[in-house]
Amino acid sequence: MKGRPCPRYDGPMTEPQATVLFVCTGNICRSAYGQHLLARQLEDAVPGRYRVASAGTQVNPRLTVPPQVHALPRAGALQTLTAHVPTQLSGRTVAKADLLLAATSDHSAVILRETPAALNRSFTMLEFGAAAQAMATGAIPAWSAPPAGSSTLAEDVRSLARHVSRHRPVVRGSLATIDLPDPYGRADEAYTDMASALEPAVGYITDLLVGLARRS
Repeated sequence: MKGRPCPRYDGPMTEPQATVLFVCTGNICRSAYGQHLLARQLEDAVPGRYRVASAGTQVNPRLTVPPQVHALPRAGALQTLTAHVPTQLSGRTVAKADLLLAATSDHSAVILRETPAALNRSFTMLEFGAAAQAMATGAIPAWSAPPAGSSTLAEDVRSLARHVSRHRPVVRGSLATIDLPDPYGRADEAYTDMASALEPAVGYITDLLVGLARRS
């Protein structure tokens, strides 16, 4: 993926892959940054095992990723971010995603209003990051993995998501908020604050997903 546009999720995935979908409003700040950051980290660690995409609930196709996002310290290493094109969220995209990571609970509500069956695989970005950290520290039980080779990576990701969904109260109780504020149109510091909250969450999510890929 280095040096090439991050693939947009608009077709069937190959069996070895699992799909992670980030969702925010305009798909130019929070979900875009989350997508390309996670994609880079997963591709470095487990090449070809994940497809990471993003979409927005109210996309304006005339808008592009703001310069403040490109100026974030870690954005310079994300070559694919420069080619990012905002994509409108669709039911088809939601249905094919194995893990959905929304910026806020309001975005999760939009997803679930259209696709109620996505409940047990839809979380906010900060919520799932906190869950990944909680599993790493033992604050919530570890996921019981099926025997290696008995399931696809996509099936494992969905199973893991169902496990996390059963522990939502504990995870949410550990956070001051599960929502990632929108920096768009605000002072430059808002973009820094967004990155400071999102980057650690993506780091824990990376570690969790890399572990899944390496066992399958």
